[in-house]
Amino acid sequence: MTLRRAQGPALRVAMIGYGFMGAAHSVGWRQAPRMFDLPRAVEMTVVVGRNADAVASAAEKWGWAESATDWREVIARDDIDIVDIVTPGDSHAEIAIAALEAGKHVLCEKPLANTVAEAEAMAEAAERARARGIR
Repeated sequence: MTLRRAQGPALRVAMIGYGFMGAAHSVGWRQAPRMFDLPRAVEMTVVVGRNADAVASAAEKWGWAESATDWREVIARDDIDIVDIVTPGDSHAEIAIAALEAGKHVLCEKPLANTVAEAEAMAEAAERARARGIR
């Protein structure tokens, strides 16, 4: 099988969370270029979790370049383009809004939020980010 070569710099992904859905999303990030004609390559840059040893093990097992324990520091990094949120639902809104405000593209596992108010706040942050070219 021949893969079409993506053009331009790779999109650098930070995945926040590493439980069951972290495993599923890791497989997805690795396989996406084989399933879709992506306009740019994907780089699995960093996976984030609270337990340093466990997240480092997950990074090695799933093919992430590095691991970290502070999602706030990771979303502030200049070398991250996309934040993929796979944490429990009660943290989705805080992480997504902060990532959007930091200029990162955001993917969020379901459920989007735990309350309508959280979902509305996330949608408003996404709308503000969209005005700056962020998805």
